[in-house]
Amino acid sequence: MNSSPLRRRLLIGGAVLVLVLIGAGIVFAASTWGGVNRVSIDRPDSDSSSGAVAQEDDHSPDPQPEDDTDPTVDPGLQAFLLVGSDSRTDLEDTEGFGEFEGNRADVVMVLLKDGSRTGLLSLPRDLLVDDPCRGGEERLSEMLQGCESMNGPTLLTVAVERVIGQPVDHFALVDLAGFQAAVEAVGGYEICVERPVRDQRANLELPAGCTLASGEETLAWMRSRHTQELTDNGWRTMPGVNDLVRNERQRAFLIDMMGRISDFSSPQAMARAGQSVAPYVTVDSELSIIDAVNLAWTMRGLGSELITELAVPVFDDETSAGASVLRPSTPVEEIVAEFLSSAAATNDEGVVLGLTG
Repeated sequence: MNSSPLRRRLLIGGAVLVLVLIGAGIVFAASTWGGVNRVSIDRPDSDSSSGAVAQEDDHSPDPQPEDDTDPTVDPGLQAFLLVGSDSRTDLEDTEGFGEFEGNRADVVMVLLKDGSRTGLLSLPRDLLVDDPCRGGEERLSEMLQGCESMNGPTLLTVAVERVIGQPVDHFALVDLAGFQAAVEAVGGYEICVERPVRDQRANLELPAGCTLASGEETLAWMRSRHTQELTDNGWRTMPGVNDLVRNERQRAFLIDMMGRISDFSSPQAMARAGQSVAPYVTVDSELSIIDAVNLAWTMRGLGSELITELAVPVFDDETSAGASVLRPSTPVEEIVAEFLSSAAATNDEGVVLGLTG
């Protein structure tokens, strides 16, 4: 028992060290958090369709709690709406991307965390969805423009909730410049192609083989709509390049970025990298600094083999005005429900659900 005081001192010393390290991490995180923009997600009180549950209703009395419970909504599920805006703000050169006022959602993904299972759902920007504000149907990308009664993030969140049949817990948006900053913060992004490729409209030019691309090159690759490859007969448009291919590139990029978090040796290092991205990020006002740090740290080492990729099979259609749009050939909420309920979604092989061809 003579060693007990020493043991207690060691334990106390260890606890103090842990608190110091945590405190340092919070200081770094707080400095990063201060540069992040925030937006309020104010769902309409009456909106409860397709399983979307407004946060403010959590404490309201329910006269029939057993009969009114939606069994498709998993109380242990966390859903994060991840959006890439095609805003030209803060881009030094917009020649390759065009110029316009306002924001549209160029990348729309939903990260679904259900215990040890993680799913990543990619929604095409041209997917035709119900407009919760004005009625009728509209492209998903246009929801970020907002309307008189709802700001853009709220309108997009409500529209996505109706599409997936699940409530969204948190919202995060990064603009085009933020994509570039994120890539630079982690030291580049590897892009591998069989032949030299280019897209003059997107300022894309990559040699054959693998390139550790800069932020600017990565952004051009993800946004390219007219990718060409160099063949023996000269330049030709790559077969099958469309918005769905861009979705695949963007999804692969996000998964890679999640896996790259493992390169950071500590939360402090992660927070320092986050400082360069923070000015280009907008999150919902309910996302706390602790939630953000915990989410980022749990993503540490998360590679594609641990993610179930969820894609939406679609077919081409036209609106009454003649605009080209996409419609799902399988209801999106069924794809999400399959992920939540199917035993296949619990494997470690990264099963892809809902893909066509």
